[in-house]
Amino acid sequence: MKNLEKTIKEAISSKKCKIGTREVMGSIKGSKLIVLSNSLIDGDKSKILEEANAAKVPTLQFEGNSVQLGRLCNKTFRISTISLKVGNDNDIQELLNEFGNK
Repeated sequence: MKNLEKTIKEAISSKKCKIGTREVMGSIKGSKLIVLSNSLIDGDKSKILEEANAAKVPTLQFEGNSVQLGRLCNKTFRISTISLKVGNDNDIQELLNEFGNK
C-alpha cells in the first residue's frame, strides 16, 4: 500500500495525473497506470477497462471505495478513478504484483 500511496502522491505533486471518470477516459492513451475504486459504476468501469486493454495500459483495482481512494490521494473529495502518467515500469509492475492484478 505504501508504494501505491507514494506513486500517487508523486503523480499528484508533479501534476502528472487525471482524476475522475471523464478525465481518465480522455487520457488513457498517455497513461502508465489506471487505478479504479470499488465505487466505480459498472458501465464506466467496463468502458475504462476496454479502452485500457486496447491501449495496453495496466489497470489496478483498488480494494477501497472512492472515499478511501480520495484519502489516499490526500484529497477531501471522493475519487472513483485516477490515471497516472508517471512512474517507471518496475514500480508499476511491483504495484500490480502487490495487488494481484495482471
